[in-house]
Amino acid sequence: MNRHVKKIESIIVYQKKQTAEIIEKINNIKDTSYVVIYNPECIGIMNSSIEIFGKEHCLGLCEIFNSKQIEEVAKAIIEKKFKQVIFATMAYGYKELAETIYNIDNTVAIKFMWHGSHALFVNVNEQKFLEDILQLQKRNIVKTVGYFKRSMANFYAKKGYNSCLLMNIVNIQNKDEYKRNPKDKRLNFGLYSAGDRWEKNTYNQLSACAMNRKAFAEIIPQTKLAASFCELMRIKTLTDEELPALSRHELLKHMANNDVNLYVTFTECSPMIPLESFEVGVPCIIGNNTEFFKNSKLEEYLVVKEEDSIDEIYEKMNLCLEHRDEIMELYAAWRKEYEKEVEKCKEAFLNS
Repeated sequence: MNRHVKKIESIIVYQKKQTAEIIEKINNIKDTSYVVIYNPECIGIMNSSIEIFGKEHCLGLCEIFNSKQIEEVAKAIIEKKFKQVIFATMAYGYKELAETIYNIDNTVAIKFMWHGSHALFVNVNEQKFLEDILQLQKRNIVKTVGYFKRSMANFYAKKGYNSCLLMNIVNIQNKDEYKRNPKDKRLNFGLYSAGDRWEKNTYNQLSACAMNRKAFAEIIPQTKLAASFCELMRIKTLTDEELPALSRHELLKHMANNDVNLYVTFTECSPMIPLESFEVGVPCIIGNNTEFFKNSKLEEYLVVKEEDSIDEIYEKMNLCLEHRDEIMELYAAWRKEYEKEVEKCKEAFLNS
């Protein structure tokens, strides 16, 4: 038997094992009112799905390319008699899975969620995946799409698509685990989900950190370009090299060890990082592109209106340091009202 045949056989064995594991997970879901399918490789979307809908409703499903595997997964979902199948995003194989479920049983309500805006169409995949969802909706395969940006939900509703608004929420258990190391007396600023992509605005935020000579910056991920820029600007960093991907638990521990976290990006919908930061007790500055903190005192302290203004980012950093206790009290009150809105949006989506 040649090497090529052996490789094919090993792939077939692996796919059979993978399919069996997926079907077992499907069969272990007790509440059949709905299931939320997410791609476990998309950490943010996975956490978002679990936070909004609960782990008991969620199913991690990696991209699938094998038509037989898609058919077997679809049959298992149908046999479980879920009333709704919700895809947390679009990924390779999800379109075909939605089509197969619909072809077997068109009484199952198929829905999608979309976490981006049209600003991300600079990425070809973002445009293609959203267009795939809209084409499924035109064919009546997809009943509703939940958008995490109000203007996106409004736009598609006006264009004749059944659309809902969804909002992210963060609930941290055992908050005592996430406290600053008392031995760390440095002035720490954190930039998370940073990287070199345009929308992350990393270098204007790092420049603001450089305005304070006593400051240390933690950048995750710390790319070679970020390291070079920090060296040039004499920004002291908390990481000497690029960190590997962190678990959420580890990421929250890092966040909690800062004085202020920065998430002043150029485009957002309902970002998790600011909520995660506040939930571990650290104020977070954001850009002027979400509904967070609108028409409240927090907007004055936290929302950078001109995202590429180094001066304004620096000003907000200082406001956070000066008014930290007040900001945390204001956040606690804001969150109570925000939580109610999150629940309303979730129920409207499920009932759509």
